[in-house]
Amino acid sequence: MWVIKTHGESFYVNHVSADIPWSTKETPNNERTKGSIKFKECLLTIDPDNNATISTLSVFDKIRLRNQKLGITRIIFNWGSPIHKALSNNELKHSPFKNVEGGCGTSFIICDLLKKEEATLAALKYQGWRILKPNEAYYQAYDKKGTIWEEAELDEDED
Repeated sequence: MWVIKTHGESFYVNHVSADIPWSTKETPNNERTKGSIKFKECLLTIDPDNNATISTLSVFDKIRLRNQKLGITRIIFNWGSPIHKALSNNELKHSPFKNVEGGCGTSFIICDLLKKEEATLAALKYQGWRILKPNEAYYQAYDKKGTIWEEAELDEDED
């Protein structure tokens, strides 16, 4: 069993692999350990088998982790759904809408709920949406170039 410490948390894993450079810090006065291995600007990923991989931290990873700490929740939903109407009426604080295309001509709207408490409230109150995980293509599509919908543009299309 290996212990990985990051941002004040300890993770106990079966195996550790790293694809980036590292340095050592010796702790000769410590009775339990001789030292530690240090990584800078790294991303820790733990798979379902409890194996850790340490890799390079990208700009998108930094933003995602910062947003996660702030309680920002990325969601996906259909146009015209109850959650869409609530967001359009500014019942919940959110980022701009972005249209993404799915398979077979489907399209979805993605945005970030900016308050963690509001994500919990929305889960209880509205149906027809779900929280996206960072490894999903739709989650990553929001960060890429594409169409950001403004509500006024959507209303004009209805007329």
